[in-house]
Amino acid sequence: MATLIFKNLFRRKTRTLLTVLGIAVGVSMIVAFGAVAEGFRVGYLAMFSGSGADLIVLQKGSYEISLSAIDEDVVNQVRALPEVNAATGMIVGYVTAPNMPRFNLFGYNLNGFAIRRYKVIEGQPLGIVHSTSTRDVLLGKKAAEAIKVKVGDSVRLLGSAFHVTGIYETGSGFDDGGAVVSLADAQRLLQRQRQVGAVQIRLKDPRQAEQVRGRLERLYPRLTVSQSSQLANQQQLVSVVQGLGLGIALLAVVIGGVGMTNTVMMGAFERTHEIGTLRALGWGRWRVLLLVLGESTLLGAIGGLIGCVAGAGLVSLVRSIPALAYLQSQITLPLLEQGMLTAVVLGSIGGAYPAWWASKLLPVEALRYEGGATNTQSRIPNLPFGIGYWRLEIGRTLWRRRGRTALTIVGIGIGLAAIVVVSGLLEGFVLVFGKLATAGDTDLMVWQANLTDMAYSAINERVGRQIAAMPGVKSVTGMTTDIVTTQEIPYLIIRGLDTQGPLASHFRIVAGRGLVGSRDLILGRPAAEALKLGVGDVARLGEAGYRVVGIFETGVSWEDACGIVSLQDAQTLFGKPHQVQFLAVKLNDSQQATAIRDQVKRAFPDLDSAISAEFAESLPDMARVKTMAVAISALAIVVGGIGMMNTMLMSMFERTREIGTLRALGWRRRRVLTMVLEESLTLSLIGVVAGVALAFVLSQLMKLIPMFGSMLPVVFSPDVLTRALIVAIGLGAVGGLYPAWRAANLQPVEALRYE
Repeated sequence: MATLIFKNLFRRKTRTLLTVLGIAVGVSMIVAFGAVAEGFRVGYLAMFSGSGADLIVLQKGSYEISLSAIDEDVVNQVRALPEVNAATGMIVGYVTAPNMPRFNLFGYNLNGFAIRRYKVIEGQPLGIVHSTSTRDVLLGKKAAEAIKVKVGDSVRLLGSAFHVTGIYETGSGFDDGGAVVSLADAQRLLQRQRQVGAVQIRLKDPRQAEQVRGRLERLYPRLTVSQSSQLANQQQLVSVVQGLGLGIALLAVVIGGVGMTNTVMMGAFERTHEIGTLRALGWGRWRVLLLVLGESTLLGAIGGLIGCVAGAGLVSLVRSIPALAYLQSQITLPLLEQGMLTAVVLGSIGGAYPAWWASKLLPVEALRYEGGATNTQSRIPNLPFGIGYWRLEIGRTLWRRRGRTALTIVGIGIGLAAIVVVSGLLEGFVLVFGKLATAGDTDLMVWQANLTDMAYSAINERVGRQIAAMPGVKSVTGMTTDIVTTQEIPYLIIRGLDTQGPLASHFRIVAGRGLVGSRDLILGRPAAEALKLGVGDVARLGEAGYRVVGIFETGVSWEDACGIVSLQDAQTLFGKPHQVQFLAVKLNDSQQATAIRDQVKRAFPDLDSAISAEFAESLPDMARVKTMAVAISALAIVVGGIGMMNTMLMSMFERTREIGTLRALGWRRRRVLTMVLEESLTLSLIGVVAGVALAFVLSQLMKLIPMFGSMLPVVFSPDVLTRALIVAIGLGAVGGLYPAWRAANLQPVEALRYE
């Protein structure tokens, strides 16, 4: 049987290759994104445990070290404990740098034990050489290569000039793609005065780790203590990359799986006579089933193997690019096993129905089967008004193999649905944040520049007062946003707002009252329903209790899923005293918005600003969302194009004699090529309808997710639908071009001899 399986697969080499490629793309995504997530985990592990720390202290409820905020005095207090040998504070920030979209900035106490893990290979360590005109920085080797600087050069980080005193190498891309500065410089750059992100602790006796951990959590109830080896798995960035990779890989695998079913089903149809002969010779149903199932499983295994190799190649490519050094990718054996297992399972599932269908064939029926052969000439009608034969033939051809047509449309539809949903979410993102910016009739929005994510924006309130003093400015309102964890839901967005500012009126109270005193909390209706709280109840945010004094509605889905507290309460809750995330600026004359925006930029070069209507498009977060949309579109084109090409090739092989007859009757090559291309484009356009319908269903299902489903709506704008249409036309053209060219070049004599 094994010999027969291999023979059947290589009978149609092109079809087998295309099917294998469809599976390989999905598996390569699993391997590549899994390797990146594992690389981040290993990077965090090296950062936490490579310094020799036994325990790490973070702010409780902070899901990523870069968002943790701990008072610097805690470091000295911990250092004074009798079980502690040494304690040092550190800060991690994610910023941008020349030629690098993401740059890891580490701030360390120069006298602490943790900084010693950065081995200087060129120049001098921090604190040895000091420039009087600029601050000092150590650059990772890969970061120095990407930025193209050397020891003695100057580099600008967050608008400040730094003198490169040395180059270090740790062997971890997470570290080597960044820079180390003094803790004081990091605090100033990241607006974290007298704060650290984490406290690293070295114990006199590591066996007392659990005992000391318990004592620290009792002394500091707002902090959480973990062993360094455990903390790497808890970082939010690892989960985000894993989730993104899983989603993209799942999309590719599903589309590839549909193509697998299509291929195996058509192979079974094509070999109906052969299966009938085998059944007549005594093969039982189970043996036929295992034959077809073995073919599909082998296809999956080959695709998995190629996908693992391709994924490893992608990882090697990423590693060779200095600007992407922070994407430290780590391929592990479990990751390769996961990719192979996915491919094999996919092959088994994709071949299940074709195998069952083949096993149910009766010998007599199978031997009578005539396949797709038809008398082409007898079906050529005398069509009025000059209607071309092939346009009517397109519908007949697609209907003749309804199963194959349906599977192809499903594969295309899934890919296009993903494009529509992601593009629609992007439009929703712009819509929601645009409403956020224009609430309260604000004219300008201001935030910290050169950041990779707006979650890290930090502006001193003093800056807001200085902007408010500028001519033409009517008022400046600060706001801040962060995430807390609760028992009911893993993430709750909390916004801190100036209760006397113009934005306060934007939150229309529908039950209870607005914010008045300290520890007051108002909730959007979806948030209140998810938390099962009403007016008068108490919500636990961090270690403090907040009384729910009101329920609000704004009509902006993202805001209605949030909780609102006073700005002062938010600053205390998030450990960011006297800081805001955004500044909303209201002008005396909105026509002066551009001039005052430029004035703010000149006065505060470390800030970014935008006219409120352009706020969402200007955010650095938008670039990541757009990149994801482009990646999913490209993936849908590649995998969908492979599936389309496979389908059209199968159709062409099946109709070889028919095409030969048409050529013998006088059809020119261009006419045959046009017919096949039109079939391909027709399938794609039908796929658009199916994709949009599926996207609409998915968007409605997303709304059923408690609270989170309403945060970002999927907007079906003309631009979104046009993008899907363009992708579909591209799919039809790419997938049908080679089969059309091959069909057009068939010689009539050879085609009529085809068996």
